[in-house]
Amino acid sequence: MPNKTNAPGERGACKNRNVTSRVDNSNSDGLSQRIPINLPAERSVLGALIEDDSLLPEVIAAGLRAGDFSLSDHRQVFAAILALREQKSPIDYITVTEKLGNRQEDYVLLASLIHGVVVHEDHTLYHVAMVRRKSQLRTLLRIAEWLTRVVDDAADPDALIEQAIRKLDAVATAEVTA
Repeated sequence: MPNKTNAPGERGACKNRNVTSRVDNSNSDGLSQRIPINLPAERSVLGALIEDDSLLPEVIAAGLRAGDFSLSDHRQVFAAILALREQKSPIDYITVTEKLGNRQEDYVLLASLIHGVVVHEDHTLYHVAMVRRKSQLRTLLRIAEWLTRVVDDAADPDALIEQAIRKLDAVATAEVTA
């Protein structure tokens, strides 16, 4: 069995791999829609923040929002971290679990997030960028789905183009203002 390590060389090699999880949903037309997510990157970011809350200002400055996470559990954990920061409370395994509701499943969730996490600012910020990129791709898919629902023979193409441009600008602006 090969050795698994978090040695610097291995971590660097990991950066070059774009691990992407995708969920396949087939619709009634037989077309397959692939939802871009990167659960390992999401877990890594959250785990690093729980282990070292000094990373939080940089993560926030990078523009990460709760809505960027693909799983509701991950969104709730990030929202709990932000709420603790607002309250000027310490951010750690115990306080985040307490903020989530102090249930057994909260402890299990947080333990899974911090297990094996690499706490290094460069890695965390790299993973934040991955999470944000997947979030943008999911947003673009929602815009495409919206377009397929609203386009019909009676639709006003100029109005739809204007609405689509506003929606796309909102995605681009979120990246610029982050």
